[in-house]
Amino acid sequence: MAFDLEEQEKIDALRAWWDRWGTPIMSVVTVVMLAFLAWYGWQWYQSNQSRQALGYFEVIQSASVNDDKAAATRVHEASAILRKDYANTSYTGRAVLLAANFLANNNQPEAAQAQLEWLITQTDSFPELVPVARLGMASLLADQEKYDEALLQLANPPASFKALFLDRAGDVLVAQGKKQEAVQQWKLALEQPNLAPDFIRAVQLKLSVLGGE
Repeated sequence: MAFDLEEQEKIDALRAWWDRWGTPIMSVVTVVMLAFLAWYGWQWYQSNQSRQALGYFEVIQSASVNDDKAAATRVHEASAILRKDYANTSYTGRAVLLAANFLANNNQPEAAQAQLEWLITQTDSFPELVPVARLGMASLLADQEKYDEALLQLANPPASFKALFLDRAGDVLVAQGKKQEAVQQWKLALEQPNLAPDFIRAVQLKLSVLGGE
């Protein structure tokens, strides 16, 4: 097909422009497309991980409600898989807490402690659950009469958990036979802001029993 002079000049100009800018433009387009595909792939991966983790979370949740002879085995297996393969999903932290509670209630304190020890190390993934795990660990250790270790778990509490940590420290100190120190901890707990009425009543009852109020 023949082009007139003006059309040929436009075509030549377009070719010259493409020769100069075509490769950079294609590079940019390629980078953008790869970035989009990577983002889409990551979203799919995250979604798939969450779905898989939810299944194992439900296994532990179901075992906690419908306890039977094989429940402990299911809890151990599901928790192990979650911690190994789905450690960064939102379900894993909650599942580990459930597993620890189940195992503690089924006379497996060492197994429960192992669950909580793992969770306590996950400060980046589950910062909101680590204090809960520390409270649970303190209770487990106190039940084994490891009072000093329990109190170490309760040292340097985050501000939002300070009242709960002080209250638990009082419980540990009472079990240790240190009633006056326990009273001090409970009084400090009542000085914390934004306390729930039920919490206040519970701590006041403890103080009343020990004659600290």
